Amino acid sequence: MVSYYLVASQIVAKTSNVYPKDPEFPSCGVDDMTRLAYLHEPGVLQNLKCRYDINEIYTYTGNILIAVNPFRRLPHLYSSHMMEQYKGAAFGELSPHPFAVADASYRHMTNEGISQSILVSGESGAGKTESTKMLMRYLAYMGGRVSKAEERSVEQKVLESNPVLEAFGNAKTVRNNNSSRFGKFVEIQFDPRGQISGAAIRTYLLERSRVCQVSDPERNYHCFYMLCAAPPEEVEKYKLGNPRTFHYLNQSNCYELDGVDSCKEYLLTKRAMDVVGISQGEQDGIFRVVAAILHLGNIEFKKGQEIDSAEPKDDKSRFHLKTAAELLMCNEKALEDSLCKRVMVTRDESITKSLDPVSAALSRDALAKIVYSKLFDWLVDKINVSISQDPESKSLIGVLDIYGFESFKTNSFEQFCINLTNEKLQQHFNQHVFKMEQEEYKKEEIDWSYIEFIDNQDILDLIEKKPGGIIALLDEACMFPRSTHETFAQKLYQTFKDNKRFSKPKLSRTDFTICHYAGDVTYQTELFLDKNKDYVVSEHQALLNASECSFVSSLFPPSPEESSKTTKFSSIGSSFKQQLQALLETLSATEPHYIRCVKPNNALKPGIFENQNVLQQLRCGGVMEAIRISCAGFPSRKSFREFVARFSLLAPEVLSKRNNYTEVTASKKILEKSKLSGYQIGKTKVFLRAGQMAELDALRTEILGRSASLIQRKVRTYLCRKRFILLRLSAIQIQALCRGQVARHQYEEMRREAAALNIQKHLRKFLARKAYKNLYFSAVSIQTGMRGMIARSELLSRKQTRAATVIQSHCRRFLANRRYLRLKKAAITTQCAWRARVARKELRKLRMAARETGALQEAKTKLEKEVEELTWRLQLEKRTRFEESKKQESERFESTFHKMQLEFEESKKQESARFESTTQKMQLEFEESKKQERARFESTLHRKELQFQQLQFELQKLQLEFEESKKQERETLESTLHKKELEFQESKKQERATFESTLYKKELEFQELQVEFQKMQLELEKTKELLIKEREAAKKIAEQVPAVQEIPVIDDELVNKLTAENEQLKILDMGAEDQKPQQLAMPSSLSTTMSEVTSAEIPVIDNESMNKPTVIDDGSINRLIAENEQLKALVSTLEQKINETERKYEETKKLSDERLKQTLEAESKIIELKTTVQRLEEKILDMETDQKSQQQALLSTPSRKMPEPLENGHHAQLSSGPSTRLGREDSKLRRSQTEKQQPESVDDLLKCVAQNLGFSQEKPVAAFTIYKCLLHWKSFEAEKTSVFDRLIEVMGSALEDQDNNDHMAYWLSNTSSLLFLLQRSLKASGSMQKPPAGASFFARMTKSFRSSSANLQAGVLSQVEAKYPALLFKQQLSAYVEKIYGIIRDNLKKNLSPLISGCIQVPRISKGAAFQKCEGLQGYHSPAGLWQSIIECLNKMMGTLKDNFVPPILVQNIFTQTFAYINVQLFNSLLLRRECCTFSNGEYVKSGLAELELWCAEADVEYVGPSWDELKHTRQAVGFLVINQKSKISFDEISKDLCSALSVQQLYRVCTLYRDDNYNTQSVSPDVLAHMKELMSDDTEDDGGSSFLLEDDISIPFTMEDISNCHQVKEFASVRPAEELMTDPAFQFLQD
Repeated sequence: MVSYYLVASQIVAKTSNVYPKDPEFPSCGVDDMTRLAYLHEPGVLQNLKCRYDINEIYTYTGNILIAVNPFRRLPHLYSSHMMEQYKGAAFGELSPHPFAVADASYRHMTNEGISQSILVSGESGAGKTESTKMLMRYLAYMGGRVSKAEERSVEQKVLESNPVLEAFGNAKTVRNNNSSRFGKFVEIQFDPRGQISGAAIRTYLLERSRVCQVSDPERNYHCFYMLCAAPPEEVEKYKLGNPRTFHYLNQSNCYELDGVDSCKEYLLTKRAMDVVGISQGEQDGIFRVVAAILHLGNIEFKKGQEIDSAEPKDDKSRFHLKTAAELLMCNEKALEDSLCKRVMVTRDESITKSLDPVSAALSRDALAKIVYSKLFDWLVDKINVSISQDPESKSLIGVLDIYGFESFKTNSFEQFCINLTNEKLQQHFNQHVFKMEQEEYKKEEIDWSYIEFIDNQDILDLIEKKPGGIIALLDEACMFPRSTHETFAQKLYQTFKDNKRFSKPKLSRTDFTICHYAGDVTYQTELFLDKNKDYVVSEHQALLNASECSFVSSLFPPSPEESSKTTKFSSIGSSFKQQLQALLETLSATEPHYIRCVKPNNALKPGIFENQNVLQQLRCGGVMEAIRISCAGFPSRKSFREFVARFSLLAPEVLSKRNNYTEVTASKKILEKSKLSGYQIGKTKVFLRAGQMAELDALRTEILGRSASLIQRKVRTYLCRKRFILLRLSAIQIQALCRGQVARHQYEEMRREAAALNIQKHLRKFLARKAYKNLYFSAVSIQTGMRGMIARSELLSRKQTRAATVIQSHCRRFLANRRYLRLKKAAITTQCAWRARVARKELRKLRMAARETGALQEAKTKLEKEVEELTWRLQLEKRTRFEESKKQESERFESTFHKMQLEFEESKKQESARFESTTQKMQLEFEESKKQERARFESTLHRKELQFQQLQFELQKLQLEFEESKKQERETLESTLHKKELEFQESKKQERATFESTLYKKELEFQELQVEFQKMQLELEKTKELLIKEREAAKKIAEQVPAVQEIPVIDDELVNKLTAENEQLKILDMGAEDQKPQQLAMPSSLSTTMSEVTSAEIPVIDNESMNKPTVIDDGSINRLIAENEQLKALVSTLEQKINETERKYEETKKLSDERLKQTLEAESKIIELKTTVQRLEEKILDMETDQKSQQQALLSTPSRKMPEPLENGHHAQLSSGPSTRLGREDSKLRRSQTEKQQPESVDDLLKCVAQNLGFSQEKPVAAFTIYKCLLHWKSFEAEKTSVFDRLIEVMGSALEDQDNNDHMAYWLSNTSSLLFLLQRSLKASGSMQKPPAGASFFARMTKSFRSSSANLQAGVLSQVEAKYPALLFKQQLSAYVEKIYGIIRDNLKKNLSPLISGCIQVPRISKGAAFQKCEGLQGYHSPAGLWQSIIECLNKMMGTLKDNFVPPILVQNIFTQTFAYINVQLFNSLLLRRECCTFSNGEYVKSGLAELELWCAEADVEYVGPSWDELKHTRQAVGFLVINQKSKISFDEISKDLCSALSVQQLYRVCTLYRDDNYNTQSVSPDVLAHMKELMSDDTEDDGGSSFLLEDDISIPFTMEDISNCHQVKEFASVRPAEELMTDPAFQFLQD
């Protein structure tokens, strides 16, 4: 231990006790601790803790795997995809994992034929059982074989045996909730092909004492609690209850485990028993025994009537005694006697001895323990029998799950045996590690001497040596009946008092201490003798052997009849020692692999890493000893490349190109210059003695320190000189600025003096001229004012007169025009309604006639289509124009009104200002002039004002009279219009009622909407004209408004008009609400009314209000305008409700269309079923006809031939009854003529198309030829033909050469083109192709378009009704297209796979290219060579596909999935290989991706498509690797900007694996990592975790419709069939 003490805030320690630290240690640790620069305990602990903090729980130490228990579920580490990644990967190539150890052992076994073993060890709670499960799961994955559906394979039985053994052999301890209380060695046997052929399970030292004795807070074995929590019928059957009522269970207060449901575990255990082959009867026997043990524990004893006798204590004890006897199916009295009495056999007689209550209780516990032990052994034997061993197997892989070293406060016989096992395994481990170290030295061909290591043989001799070992003395003590644990302890003290490994505690008289390799352990000898005795009480043996239960009696077979003298004593210790020796012999015959499980804390909680606890486990597991053995030789070893890269500073000349050093010579030069001794130069590595790495680091640090000092000196010199130069330049600039400022100041003073003189001169001249001008302008102003006032008075009078005349004329014209328009509109509306009614009646008549004759069906369909189209357009146009007109009119009204107000206010202010200024001037002038002139001027001004007021009053009177007449006319017109609207609405209601009762809703809507559309257009045009005229009139009136208006008057009439208009809108809104149920029938009536209100009423009021700018009350008008806007908004809301109702109607209509479509599909399926039934009936009739014809042939002429069956499973039809006979006879006559000619023609066709016929007009000739022949032979319409089967055979034979991509591309082009021709030509029966009446609008448009283009297809394709063989051929053809596509895609992936594996990591190139390649080393590839090979492979495939004119959609999907495959391989390698997540590797992969991007940019888009986007995961991950200053990037920037496509687990993996091998920069900040870790834990709780690896997509990404859409019929118009067939007379039809 390092001795240190705390001083203030510093820790002071001795230099000799401080271990060196690697300054270049990566923040996330290293995968293999042999790569650590300093291999010592602190370095190992730091590395494990760093990796544990980032959820990297596995670490290598050479070939040893260290597994730190995370105490949480990490399912992404154990998925099937992860197993696929480790399959076949070299050991150490991927991240450490149990799968890698299992794969290495499996590969060694299959390749070298040597049996393997995997030793999993660790203390309780370290995760040994889970690691063993993962190992067996991977071995089952690698060596599993396909079994029958009703059978379970060997590997399944092995895996399912775990729950059974855990239920009966695991229990909760202080350190673990599922601790294995027995050792287990699973032998998995393999056949020569590497498949599992058998298995066997060996168990060691079950902890019997736990059945009867449990300490708090531990639990008994799980099976007891499972049975107590079983279903109620099971509990009642075995007379069980709450676990707290049983003595063997209530010794501890722990009855339940967190997160464990005992009932579910019971059911799972029963299911596992079914899997391993335990029958229901045997299961019942097992649980009867378990229940009987619980009842035995509740039997208590008291003193009997006789001396030293015992009997059951009370009725409760007798109940449990009776229940136990019933469960064991033995005699109750015999069971009581076996517990309370003993029979002693002598030479002459048998003596029965009674036992006291204490001895009876011990007898009861002994019976419970032996019964449970026998039960467990039977389970193991049963599992082995069920799994079945392979006696012919020569290879096996053994997985050893053994308990770890144990040291508690109380250590008994079980801990003694467990620690003996660990001592033996540690010796085996040390020898193996020493052997591996020697093999490493031999492999590198270095000089080495013998390495001493601690051998624990003396401890093993102390324990198991005969005759003086502890086990031998224990057996000897057990043979003597009077021996006690005190006498046994005294015997030990006397025998081993001089043994350095044995000692006696000072405060105990019966304990002893053994100095194990992992530490001192003190054992208590109280129960050693009882636990070591391995015998069955004869009474117990006889009782249970005589049980009526066959299962119980089989557990205790009869013992061989021998005399007491020849009976040989047997002990647990001796038998265990023999088992252990057999285990070691098995391990010695195999090649071992080691997994050391470590428990990071005793609290069993995640995220806690206790250094002392982990260090003690590493010592107990032998890891520290393996490190010590490594340190005894050459603990520090570096490859030449790493050594030169790190220590080239010590000899800079090795980097010079002139010296031409290799990596080996450069390493030697560095070591020579460092003056080290004792090191060794191997073939690939440099081996350094302990401490030499620290010396090299010290020299390197010294050189770096000197270099840093030199750099600092130069930098400081540079900075000081730079600062001096800046100060000098600054001083010069400041001086220049100061001198310039002084000169400028002097010049400014001189300018000011000259300017002052000039200003004085001009000021005096200005004052004199101003005095003269004032006098002159005063006289002129007085004259001008007087003349102007007289002229303005006259002009104002004329303007008022003219304005009144203009207003009257325009108002009368507007009122007359509006009345005429409204009357005209009402008349048109009435006429349209009447005409619509007449037209509907006429339409009904026409429809009745069409319904009878059926001649107008096509016209109806077109009319419906036009109705829907016009309805949609009209609604859209109506809404659009209404909104636009409404918005435009509102904006125009507001802008005009605002503009008029501003102009009025401005003119008013200007005139007022002018008037006031003129008056003031005139007053000043009159005061200076004569008083008589002033008095006369005032009297004249007063008279003019009186005249102006009188004229103004007359004008207001005329306006009031005009408004009154206008109001009366408006009321009259509105009442008339309201009546017309009511009448029109009433007629609409009647028409709608009539309309809803008919089936022609669409025609009525079309007519109504068309009329309303025309009306809206007319009204819109008229409204625009009126607005233009009213705007011009408003401008003219505004020009004639008087300029000076100072008397504000409230216009009550205008207020009343706005109020009336609002009331009218309210009434309109109420009326619209009443008409809401009629919105569907009259969708445009309300809109028309609204447009009238907005386009006609509002502009009149606005214009009138604008014509009187002098009498406007702003507050009242604003209030009324606001109320007006609210009512308009209410009307708009009502319109939105109408639109919403219409939308719901459309949705309902769409839903009905979908249901109709489903109904039609169901009808088509029914038709298909009917067709199938009809075919079956025809087959039955054919068979009956064949029988009849055979009978007739036998009776009439024997030479008559029997009817031969045709292909595709059909038979010739002879007669099927009078109703169908004529039709079939006629079709048979027509087909017979063509079928007679087909055999030879079909042979010629197949022989021709089997060859490569090439292409015509970029289309495959073979496909077109096949199609033309099948069409001419009418094979599509034939119900029985063999042509299709023979074509499929030709295609199948063509696919035999799957490695030829050119051949595959040729057939992919042919099959896809032929499939397109079949899709466009074949159609099912007529009933299935008839278009539904309720089809959607767009469907009918598409159908109409296709029917209009039928003339284009007529020259190339012909629509035929396909029969079943043709439809089946089409399905088979589509399957071949998908198969050929998959073959080409997989071939491309197979060609790219080795190239991608080489592109994952940058090729190893010597630093600075200064070193030549060493002799015997492989040459390195150029960085761009592999990527260029990938591009060449892609170009080759692209050329092949283009040359064969494969459809672009297929080419695009091939390259898209290929790029997705490249993305998966590259990205998964980045996540699994630490050496790939480096800065230099990121730059290398980024350069390669740039080549791929360039290739995608240069290729045609139709062939490549979105292939480049498939590399998004790799591109973003590589972009993160090469970005600078990662520590300053936040999580949001990473997850949203840089790596948006990556999940949190993937980001965390990349961030933790990253290391900068060029600039030694750090990864992201610890806060970002902590945030990612928190998110990962939340995600794990939500979805149970998911794999961070990507999976390759092998699906078919296209449909047959995609193939059909990429072709056009006209492309086949100029295609010529095969020239070879066109010369054949039988194929003359090909020339047509």
